[in-house]
Amino acid sequence: TPESIGLPPVERFSHDHEEAERLARLGDQDFKQFVRRQVFGNPAIWLISLANFFVYTVRYAILDWGPTFLSEMKGSQLHHAGWIVAGYEIFGILGMLVSGWMMDKLFKGRGGRACFFYMAACTVCVFLFWKLNSASWLVNSLLLCSVGFFIYGPQCLIGVIAANLATKRAAATANGVTGIFGYLSGVLSGWGLGLLVQTYGWNAGFLMLSLAGLIAMGLFAFVWNVK
Repeated sequence: TPESIGLPPVERFSHDHEEAERLARLGDQDFKQFVRRQVFGNPAIWLISLANFFVYTVRYAILDWGPTFLSEMKGSQLHHAGWIVAGYEIFGILGMLVSGWMMDKLFKGRGGRACFFYMAACTVCVFLFWKLNSASWLVNSLLLCSVGFFIYGPQCLIGVIAANLATKRAAATANGVTGIFGYLSGVLSGWGLGLLVQTYGWNAGFLMLSLAGLIAMGLFAFVWNVK
């Protein structure tokens, strides 16, 4: 940090002198209290962490099970399905870039709003991918790539929201909390979805994914005004 080598805090250059002086006085004990208040005692951090669980559930479920679903239910050849999932990742990168622009320009730093609309569009695409009885590789490709576009935006922005809420002093801790919830989702998107599909079929699996998208939307609605 600048302070560790005798330079003034960055906040001093943003004319926030009071914040700069407060951070300079923050010792180890004060820092622990700061983390407890700003991260573990912050309801918004827990809300976006829960949302991250469901975002990652949809993301990894489509990534892991998409080719199997395409080959079993849509009649796609497995090597075509692999290329479609590659497109899912590429569109995801574009979705992340656009989501950052939306958060900054359209919503003035309110990432919860961008995530809400992204998850709404993602859930619609998941539902259409499930329900449209089309064997067209083009239609299925567009829908799956659209899911990728809209799911990667919230995945990116959750980390940004967490860092903004916790400030730079506790940004890593806040992202660690959201990350734990994200990776715990592997139990549901991998083993859980596999067991559900094996027992009840693909309709049950995609109903679960649609519900996961709706739950994430609801959680993002609770942080609608967080800036």
